[in-house]
Amino acid sequence: MRCRDQALRDHRKQPDFKVSSVNFQKLSWSGGKDGLSHGSNAPGVPFRTVAEMKMENTVILIVGYLMLCSVALSQEPPRDLKGGGHLLGETAEKFFSEGPVGEMARACEEKDWKTVKHLSKGQDYSSKTNAKDVCAKQKLAIEQATAGARSEYNGRGDQESLRADTFTFDHDHLVRIDMVYMAPIANVEGTNPKSFAELLDGLQEAYGPPSKSYSEPMQDLYGVKYDAHRAVWTRPQGVITIIEQPGTDGRTEIVAETLAEHNRAAQAPKSPNPLK
Repeated sequence: MRCRDQALRDHRKQPDFKVSSVNFQKLSWSGGKDGLSHGSNAPGVPFRTVAEMKMENTVILIVGYLMLCSVALSQEPPRDLKGGGHLLGETAEKFFSEGPVGEMARACEEKDWKTVKHLSKGQDYSSKTNAKDVCAKQKLAIEQATAGARSEYNGRGDQESLRADTFTFDHDHLVRIDMVYMAPIANVEGTNPKSFAELLDGLQEAYGPPSKSYSEPMQDLYGVKYDAHRAVWTRPQGVITIIEQPGTDGRTEIVAETLAEHNRAAQAPKSPNPLK
């Protein structure tokens, strides 16, 4: 769309042809070397007026722009896979030094317990958890991840959209980002939960049409049947999956994982779904 508009804008900048009754001539085919001569048209050959030639040039211009744009779009670098404010594949050291996670680490180092308690809201800590215990757990998580051990870290998520984040590390790198969006039946003041349709639209806008989409029949604990939708984007940097879990305790899960992590999970034995 942008390429077409640019072509039309450039075309409008070109000076119009000046045609008058004095110098207006018709072009016709003849037996000359150049294949064209001025004069009357040969029988059966339509006139090609200056206006028609102008239209032909316009079509050629627009087609040329579209061809150039298609080449440019095919050469665009792939989008990075991000989630929860972090980049898939980044090092554990980078992860624990930036954003709210980095703020938590610095607050613990400075023994700023008030900041620690504020930053720990939304994580898997109870309201009675001591700030020193939070820092001890944070320190252990950093040591395990930076040492190359396979480990998980629960992030702050986002309270407004009711999102919970879980990050998986392996060999000192972030290999999986798991974001779960809760969809409560009742409205909760101060929240703005995201539906499966909204999240799917956002992913399609960012990464284009999914590589695969399908649905699976499911039923909840009460025997109510649902169609759970799925969509998968397979990209050079990794795989993105969106999973709908409809029902009373409905939620939508978005998983971004490296290709190695995706293959690892695919090879692991799967436990049966008790709700199916």
